[in-house]
Amino acid sequence: MLSFLSPCVLPLVPSYLAYLAGVSLEQAQDQHTQRWRVSVHAFWFILGGTLVLTLLGGVATVLGNALTAYQQVLERIGGLLLIFFGMMMTGLLRLPWLSQTYRIQVGPGQSAWWRSGVIGLTFGASWSACTGPILGSVLVLSTVRSFTPLQGAIFLLAFALGQGIPFLLVGLLVERARTFLRRVRRYTVILSSAGAAIMILIGVFLFLGLFSNY
Repeated sequence: MLSFLSPCVLPLVPSYLAYLAGVSLEQAQDQHTQRWRVSVHAFWFILGGTLVLTLLGGVATVLGNALTAYQQVLERIGGLLLIFFGMMMTGLLRLPWLSQTYRIQVGPGQSAWWRSGVIGLTFGASWSACTGPILGSVLVLSTVRSFTPLQGAIFLLAFALGQGIPFLLVGLLVERARTFLRRVRRYTVILSSAGAAIMILIGVFLFLGLFSNY
């Protein structure tokens, strides 16, 4: 949910929905068929992102299991990475190559359900300055924990649903979306800072070998 509420995602949600459905939100508010169109495209977008994130969770767990002999080393490195990602979210630490957006671009084309799914796939595997550290932290935790591949996939599925369900709700309740987003937007910096603090705390616990005790 922090990914959805991050300062570089929340303000763009209306634009994303309009781009996917090929219709402005003003039109969707006035016409029932257009509202349904926005909701369908939002669903396929979320489904594509959820699929790629779930697969990433399984892959991260397989990698972690292959390095079980180095579990303590992985936890120390993972803890440092979480602290690093948390500091990036606060803005205290900036690296140019991690402060940019990396995403496979899907060229312009006619609005279609499968195209929204493809865009969702690319979005799920993308990196941006304020959502990438959150995804990176979740993948690190999936790698260092003793999960089975199925558990790792479920771990990332939970992340994908936390990120995707609010997006889908905005698509379903499009007539109220702008008011809601406008109210929540003023708290995005506070929420991101709180998330960064939690991330840094978990990183410290992980680095000190205390995480498995909680």
